[in-house]
Amino acid sequence: MKTAFLLWLSLCHGFILKAQETAELITADTKAINIPLAQTNSTASIAKFVMANYETEKEKLRAIYSWVTYNIKYDSDSIYVINSGKDPETRITVALRRRKGVCENYAAIFNDIAIKCGIRSYEVTGYTKQLGSVDRTAHTWCVVCLEGQWFFCDPTWDIGFSGYAKYFLVSPSLFIGSHMPFDPLWQLLDHTVSHKEFYQGYIRPTKDKHVINFVDSVNAYTKLNELQQWESAASRINQAGIVNELVRTRLTWVKMQIGIIYQDKDMNNYNAAVADLNNINTIFNDFVQYRNNRFLPQKNDKEIKAMLAPIDALLSSAFKKLDELDKSPDNFQYDPGLLRNRLDAISKRFAEQKDFLKRYFESAVSEREKLFYE
Repeated sequence: MKTAFLLWLSLCHGFILKAQETAELITADTKAINIPLAQTNSTASIAKFVMANYETEKEKLRAIYSWVTYNIKYDSDSIYVINSGKDPETRITVALRRRKGVCENYAAIFNDIAIKCGIRSYEVTGYTKQLGSVDRTAHTWCVVCLEGQWFFCDPTWDIGFSGYAKYFLVSPSLFIGSHMPFDPLWQLLDHTVSHKEFYQGYIRPTKDKHVINFVDSVNAYTKLNELQQWESAASRINQAGIVNELVRTRLTWVKMQIGIIYQDKDMNNYNAAVADLNNINTIFNDFVQYRNNRFLPQKNDKEIKAMLAPIDALLSSAFKKLDELDKSPDNFQYDPGLLRNRLDAISKRFAEQKDFLKRYFESAVSEREKLFYE
């Protein structure tokens, strides 16, 4: 009897705690929906309201989630009106102004507000499965880190929810049943589910599964620069296999982002190498003109040496940039050969002037004047 009573007491306590938590979240929903209109024109102003009105990270996330799902209407035309060729910031701004969007906009707005509230959040892109069938279109959702634990949020799939959000703070082990990220890293599982297993619904770990530490993998990924992140993602997507056109399209898009970064990097390297060459020519010509004037007006030896001193570093910098251009896998626009030839030519002339200076400083002062007439 005592055992039964304790069990009943424990269940009642659990129900009370759950009821309290639900009440807190419903309060968060109500406040979020009632954000003053003037404070909803940007993610920064929404985040400011959330930070001022909620204490815990969970309450903040719930408020953000409820506001987005209540106030942004799904509009399939938005994929063309808002997202065609637009940068991420524009996608957020235009969707907020129109109060319309698709999954990309829901995820982008939720993610940006969460980040501005100091919560670790990322957008994830992949494909989904509903009622046992894989969708033919790509989808975007979010992953958040709450009190050291990772959860998924899909505001698009909870549009207009009332009181209960099915896809808010879902554990990775449950979320993989319906959402497959293109990049396996963002499964956030200690075992990787293959595309084939996702199709067939075999998502549970088995004894032969290799155990991985996804937390360490995510932390390592976030420390990479943008190019390294795209390259590592491309490698993982490719290794996981191209099982459908959605994965193929995503891999092509990721490679395009890599190409764009390399093109920008190539342009910057080439322009910087040209700038180095121009600086070298200016310094060199100033020195030659000064030598032609037989080092007049007079300078001391230290000042004369300093005139050519920057050229060594500039040559090293320029050649290094050209070496990077040679190694670039996507450089089809800039030819480092011509620039390298010009640098080689100025290097030889620079060496001749350095040799002249060496002889000049090693000569007696009375003999130096003769060197200008050799």
